[in-house]
Amino acid sequence: MPEVFNRASSSFSICFNELKKIIIPLSPLPIQTQIVDIMRFAYNQKKEKEAEAQKLLDSIDGYVLDELGIKLPEVEDKMCFVVDSEEVRDNRADAYYYQPKFEELAKAIERGRYGIEKLKKFITKIHYGVSIKNVYVDEGIPLLRILNLKPNKIDLTAVVNLEESKRKEIGNGFVYEGDLLISRSGSVGIVAVVPKEADGFAFGSFMIKFCINDEISKEYVSLWLNNYFTKLLTEREKIGAIQGNITISTIENFQIPLPSLEVQNKIADEVKRRISEAERLKAEANKIIEEAKKKVEKIIFGGMI
Repeated sequence: MPEVFNRASSSFSICFNELKKIIIPLSPLPIQTQIVDIMRFAYNQKKEKEAEAQKLLDSIDGYVLDELGIKLPEVEDKMCFVVDSEEVRDNRADAYYYQPKFEELAKAIERGRYGIEKLKKFITKIHYGVSIKNVYVDEGIPLLRILNLKPNKIDLTAVVNLEESKRKEIGNGFVYEGDLLISRSGSVGIVAVVPKEADGFAFGSFMIKFCINDEISKEYVSLWLNNYFTKLLTEREKIGAIQGNITISTIENFQIPLPSLEVQNKIADEVKRRISEAERLKAEANKIIEEAKKKVEKIIFGGMI
């Protein structure tokens, strides 16, 4: 059997003759039925837990907008629309940028419960990540790549390391606890606050780091920029024909509703609670499957439970 899987992994395929060689433990039919029932029940439970988790995550955008008194208008791309020549002069020339839906979204923010400010009012430092040759080592300088950046979270499960000798070349391409990272290319606009565990890590060129002052909550900024509402407006600002990206100027000019710090923290705490609960449910879902597999293994290899 190992030979079958080695061959399959190198060619990403398996032929009929190899399939016939796979050995299957042949328990009595009632035991087979019991095993199927155990796994089917486990997967159904997993599906329910994951659906509950996703429902929590899907509720975040609506919760944030409700708290800010912002109603998301029904928007769609228009086949035909008129743009005043004064708007186009010395500005973007692509038609998508002037889709009427973007003006509707901007006006919806203005009609919200709180005043709005440009993010640059609160930014104290902002710059691009490091562009460096991808030579990774077992131990060295941890490097955050774009795959580590999730909405409102830095995923540290697949961090790679650069050689210590690259520290000077990296220069200011490091992040510290409380900094914010945003993806500028590919899936643009994904934002997270850097946690203590990632303090001093380097970060890649497809991200932009920015620091903000104490007049606004870092977590609140992150969740607002990750909101579906803001994502629509971010799509407008992408430049580049092949792989769209955003610039430092785009980030500085993001509009952000500005409730009191007390309200910002209240919103951020509730969002964190929902995310934490969703992660707990997902962990439970995975645990259910692992326990079911152990039960099945015990039935097959150790007799009846």
